[in-house]
Amino acid sequence: MAPRPDTAATDADAARPARATSLTAYPDGPVVLRGPFRLVDAAGVEVGTHRRAVALCRCGHSRLGPLCDGTHRSIGFRAPGGPPQAVGPRVTVPLCAEDG
Repeated sequence: MAPRPDTAATDADAARPARATSLTAYPDGPVVLRGPFRLVDAAGVEVGTHRRAVALCRCGHSRLGPLCDGTHRSIGFRAPGGPPQAVGPRVTVPLCAEDG
């Protein structure tokens, strides 16, 4: 899959100072990972490596797992507790979503 023009890296991006990686959980929605990152699925395959940001599924029903496909809206997903946030040069987050 070719990168979208609005998310493709450019030479100008390479000249900018390094950005921090951030992880933001949206109320009753996905967790969005922004900044430089390396996302690897359970099989060790890199996911979303051509993007500057990815939305990660929290409801456990996405057909694009671990990426969000918007299913949380149609099933009425409600996230427990407050949204966690993390920002830093290196963020490691284990993700677990129930299936069913």
